[in-house]
Amino acid sequence: MKPIVLVTFRANENDRKIIEEELSKLADVKYLLDMNQNYLRRISDRVRAILTGSGRDLKEDLIKELINLEMIQTLSAGLDHVPFHIIPDHVIVASNAGGNARAVAEHALALLLSAVKRIPQHTEKMRKGIWERRKYGVLLKDKVVGIIGLGHIGREFAKMAKALGMRVYGINRSGQTDVDVDFIGTLRDLDRVLRQADFILIALPLTRETKGLIGENEFRLMKRNVILVNVGRGDVIDQKALYEFLRTNPGAIAALDVWWRYPKRDEPTFQDYPFHKLENVIMTPHIAGFSPEIRENVIRNAVENIARFLRGEKPRNIAKKEDYIQ
Repeated sequence: MKPIVLVTFRANENDRKIIEEELSKLADVKYLLDMNQNYLRRISDRVRAILTGSGRDLKEDLIKELINLEMIQTLSAGLDHVPFHIIPDHVIVASNAGGNARAVAEHALALLLSAVKRIPQHTEKMRKGIWERRKYGVLLKDKVVGIIGLGHIGREFAKMAKALGMRVYGINRSGQTDVDVDFIGTLRDLDRVLRQADFILIALPLTRETKGLIGENEFRLMKRNVILVNVGRGDVIDQKALYEFLRTNPGAIAALDVWWRYPKRDEPTFQDYPFHKLENVIMTPHIAGFSPEIRENVIRNAVENIARFLRGEKPRNIAKKEDYIQ
């Protein structure tokens, strides 16, 4: 009898087609939202893997029910919503890092270009009938971009940056990379990169190590006219420190796709500090990784990793649980 892969997110018709196409030879696919509790109990001992969205839908009673569970695979690249404290030690958790890297990197480049060329500011002026040509953009060529988090997204962005003539300084865990950069280091080299960068890209996951990584001390090191792009996680940056830096340094710009507080339905999108009132902030609602073209790739990337596990191969992107458990 085949093992079962349990899908816990709300999969649409095309999602299901891809999942079943990729896994049908290795496992039976079941969807949590299609079954009642009695049916789940009958099949629970056959479930070896879960395919979840971000991990928010993983509940303690479900995990306890699945006595032979061995793997949890997320659709999301980030794992900060996975409830690691309820997952047994023997169950591996794998992220979907790389699944939407190109989409996020392109969005990050769009945010940087918008900031560099002052496009949102000029658009707002012209909407009001104001013709102002004193605030010019700068060239990307020969500028230093510091990529804090040279992982899948960071590497994609680095390739684009080099194609545009920028100098790339990268930070990652290993201090090594296979892409063309002008400098590569670890978090021990963070101060050096922050001091020298004209532009900074934050592309880090949220872990115990990275939470609050960029705070008041780090902002003191940055150039007063730095452009900071964040497509990682909001809490990598201290919210108050960023707000005060932007408020007191109007020549700096922050272009943000990720936030500290996410609104519930029909709730205002404002944060704890009034970023929306600052002219030197560009804002998008955490959409960098979403596009019609990328959905299929995200699903396939995650499902192929489950297939590796079911074939007895080592899955990619296995999490170190100690990075997330407080």
